[in-house]
Amino acid sequence: MRTNTKRVAAGLAAALTTTLAVTLPGSPAQAGEPFKNPDVGLVFYSSNPLEVVGRQAAPDDLCRPIPAKATWTIDWNNAFPNGVVGYTNADCSGEPRFYIDTFHSWPENYLLSYKSL
Repeated sequence: MRTNTKRVAAGLAAALTTTLAVTLPGSPAQAGEPFKNPDVGLVFYSSNPLEVVGRQAAPDDLCRPIPAKATWTIDWNNAFPNGVVGYTNADCSGEPRFYIDTFHSWPENYLLSYKSL
């Protein structure tokens, strides 16, 4: 009976290992944040569509740097109803280039800062 219990335990361990290997794919070495679906707030993505490089949960009217490697963003669940504008300079001065709270993309390092309205 003891041998039978060991076989069952070994079989369960093998099944669990196989299940985890299938459901938890290996993640490549990325500096990005975890991908969430659905997400919340303003989320910045790199050119790799599933790599999150920054998040902001709520508007605060501060000038913030665009996260490194960010090339597009989405305002999930309309957390920024008054909009978010992107600037080509680091201090949010001058005219904003365009709204970045809706689905919009730009070349890497083109926008340097952003501000919620």
